[in-house]
Amino acid sequence: MKIFNLKKFKVLSLATTLVLSVAMMSGCGADTKEPAKEESSAASTTAEEKEYDNSYCKDGVPSEKLAELREKGVLTVGSSGDAPFAYIDQATGNFCGVDAEIIKEVAKRLGIEKTEMSLIPFSELILNLNSDKIDIIADCMYIRADRAEKIYFGEIWYTQGGGLLTSEGGSIKSIEDFDPSSTVVGYTPGTIWQTTVEGFKEKGLIKEARATGDQSESIVALQSGKIDAFLTDSTVLENLFANSPEAVSGLKMAENYKDDEVTIGRIAPSVNFDDIAFMKEVDAVVAKLREEGFITKVFEDYKLNPELHMITNEERTHDINTRTE
Repeated sequence: MKIFNLKKFKVLSLATTLVLSVAMMSGCGADTKEPAKEESSAASTTAEEKEYDNSYCKDGVPSEKLAELREKGVLTVGSSGDAPFAYIDQATGNFCGVDAEIIKEVAKRLGIEKTEMSLIPFSELILNLNSDKIDIIADCMYIRADRAEKIYFGEIWYTQGGGLLTSEGGSIKSIEDFDPSSTVVGYTPGTIWQTTVEGFKEKGLIKEARATGDQSESIVALQSGKIDAFLTDSTVLENLFANSPEAVSGLKMAENYKDDEVTIGRIAPSVNFDDIAFMKEVDAVVAKLREEGFITKVFEDYKLNPELHMITNEERTHDINTRTE
């Protein structure tokens, strides 16, 4: 973790502006609302009667989870709603974002008719996954050992790092500019950045590590002077400065902020331990999408720089999972 798609104004009203402006960014796919069925025979067609591409399945046989989702017709994706990763466009109601476009195409190729997003606070995503309230998490989640104790991570989709957001007129250009006696740095609870910012406090680099809510709330807190800096996904900030500069008015990226090995994140989707076979089917589709250039194009469509985030299929595997079957 969580690396930059992502997951998508002066006082509280500005938080609403941020959500709306980010959500209406270009790049979102067409309206995903299911069209009215013209023939009753089409509506009565069962999963067993349909023809599916099972080339992504082990020995050509779909997993129990995939068969269930095909029958149900809906894949429910958990996300905290942060652009440009996985969010609902407030103007159209569409499920949009980098992670959203990837998982929607995956579902389509696996024969699942519809993909829906369930809006959940980031810190509660894993709990909801293991409570079977969602089928998969796709929200720029960093692969981490502590998380792998609770969930199964798929193969890496892309990478990203952190961005330190500060006041345009401030003196903070890097962590070396923190004042241990006064600097307050904000973070979104449950993210890798909470660990990083709390680490600043433990090392005596800052006065306070403060939970400032989601992306929108944290940016408002910075703009109103309640905190001195906000650490978050670099992709979120890349997206805002490129597509919604008014949402980050008066702010800038700390130009000398550098990630360490811990905060250079590898991004992957995740499922519960009962659905490992399904995740392997998802992995097979994503490898094909990367080969076709689909993922690179998604980043370009969202006005993000693919060179900062792309990996090859040779780099997509990891050894963080605690279970294999």
